[in-house]
Amino acid sequence: KLGKLTNLARVYWYTVEFGLVKQADGLRIYGAGIASSHSESLFALEDASPNRVAFDLQRVMQTDYRIDDFQETYFVIQSLDDLLALAKIDFAPIYAQIEDKVDIPPGQLMAQDELFSRGTGSYHAKKR
Repeated sequence: KLGKLTNLARVYWYTVEFGLVKQADGLRIYGAGIASSHSESLFALEDASPNRVAFDLQRVMQTDYRIDDFQETYFVIQSLDDLLALAKIDFAPIYAQIEDKVDIPPGQLMAQDELFSRGTGSYHAKKR
């Protein structure tokens, strides 16, 4: 109805499928897509290539993702409670805020990003 399925799908992708969560002893995976892939689990947590960026809902809703390969950027939530809080959000005002903003390519960092780690991008650079 609101024509924002793409933006909502990005939230799903970067949380339910490929999410990371911050814990006292480091980052952990929680997404189903990442948990089902040993190689992507290692890539997301240990490889120098991907960016690991603090979760920001508007940022996530604007960020394209890769369906055919490892992610170039993973978003990190502070706690699983933050994930549950997403279920209570009224997305309509957020859709309005991002209406005229351009989509962000998967590996691109933004000035306002809070980084857990800046990736080298080497994995995907080899494939281009």
